[in-house]
Amino acid sequence: MISLRQLHYFVAAAQAGSATRAADRLNVSQPSISTAIRELEGQFGQPLFERRQALGLELTRFGVEKLAEARLVLDRLEHFAMASGTGPSLRISLAYFATIGPSCLPPVLAKLLREMPELQVDLRECDLDALSRSLEKGIVDLALTYDVGLPASISREVLVEYQPHAVMAADHPLARQPEVSLAELAQHPFILVDLPLSREFLMVPFWQQGLSPNVILRTASVEMVHSMAANGLGVSMLFSRSRNDMSRDGKPVACLPIRDAPPGQRLVAAYASGTSLTAAAKAALSIIRSHFPEADTG
Repeated sequence: MISLRQLHYFVAAAQAGSATRAADRLNVSQPSISTAIRELEGQFGQPLFERRQALGLELTRFGVEKLAEARLVLDRLEHFAMASGTGPSLRISLAYFATIGPSCLPPVLAKLLREMPELQVDLRECDLDALSRSLEKGIVDLALTYDVGLPASISREVLVEYQPHAVMAADHPLARQPEVSLAELAQHPFILVDLPLSREFLMVPFWQQGLSPNVILRTASVEMVHSMAANGLGVSMLFSRSRNDMSRDGKPVACLPIRDAPPGQRLVAAYASGTSLTAAAKAALSIIRSHFPEADTG
């Protein structure tokens, strides 16, 4: 007989990618999580996870199917319990692309929690590659990300389009110009956002013009790009932009249009195609759309 406890522990382990991390989140012992998963696998007669030593748990194809079913069962239970006024709050798992998080996610979260005060949001910061995998496997309900590298199995709704811009210190020689070209950027030391898919996406416009920027520094953080550029360490190209054009250490950053810029980058709300969104995820998606009034949901 499958219990709700087993389903809760299975979903938590799938989302955390580790029995230990799932136990920490649920405030239970790690053996409790592992035992529940083994019991489920025994009843199904096949594994839900591949055990990878030192790398955690990876869902099997069968595990991906059962995860979607388990999450729908738990979603229905939450709504059933909430109708009596005694049930748990609604919950969604929301992934976001690391570089857009600081500028995009907080106002979206604020709106979500204002309009759905009973909602609990499990956040998952990812690079583009990990984000696609999490969506495909049903580990997360929704994702806020750029429309880059998403497979055909992922549905996406365009929320807004960001235009690329050059980033440099306020006293950089190029900062005196109203705009710059890719060729001009390539002549100066370059700071690269070094994340899977992101690095290639940023470099392709240069390569298409036969340019090879001198990448001297790499970082996974947009805030680090701003700070390093503000301190005169190099120039960069970004899509997400700080509202006050200041680095974290208080130095001004010059952000200039790029004359021969590549196409703008679309921010999308993404979710797995062919999978029923939970009621909480549907409601959250509707609120996210309303935060971007010109969103294209077609």
